Amino acid sequence: MKFCVLLCLCLCVNILGGCSTVNTQIAPLASQQVSKGTYSILVRTGNPGLDKIVHEVAVMEFGQLLNINENESQLVQSGKMEIIFQSSSEGGFLGSPTTISPDDATSTGWYDGEGYWGGTGYSPSTPSDAPSGAMLNWQNSTMLITLKDAHGTRLWTADYEYKGGSDISGFWIYTADEAARLCLKRLKARMRKDLFKGKK
Repeated sequence: MKFCVLLCLCLCVNILGGCSTVNTQIAPLASQQVSKGTYSILVRTGNPGLDKIVHEVAVMEFGQLLNINENESQLVQSGKMEIIFQSSSEGGFLGSPTTISPDDATSTGWYDGEGYWGGTGYSPSTPSDAPSGAMLNWQNSTMLITLKDAHGTRLWTADYEYKGGSDISGFWIYTADEAARLCLKRLKARMRKDLFKGKK
């Protein structure tokens, strides 16, 4: 009984602390320009295993809207979708709190599906497994996406603050990779609304 009361109190405090939010900025004429280019997806999460997951899921999700380039030799000539993701676990009833952030990474490059572009990869001692989650924990995550054309001009930017404790999905999203998948799916829906409304 005491455990249930404590759980309810923690959930109420987290809900009062705020809900998930998304903000986007759209460049003038972006909706007309976005379909003309191809885009390479570049990822930074601070964890090599999570880099790969986020990249692959982003290709699947945003490949439904954009022409995605997966040829590393053509990366310089293509537009770029830069994805930065960080996440921390909250709750604390089971398991230990964990944080994944590019700020703590030994890598300075962007993961492009094959290697690290524009900088170095991770040191050999860096763990490749993303931290596991636990029931009664939730994720607080930030995903930033910047879509640029081949000349480096920003077409669309998104800032998504995911708060698992005040989002219904927090009841089944326990790990950073699950939170990243959800963020990508929701931001794809937002891009569709912002840039492809009324288009097939």
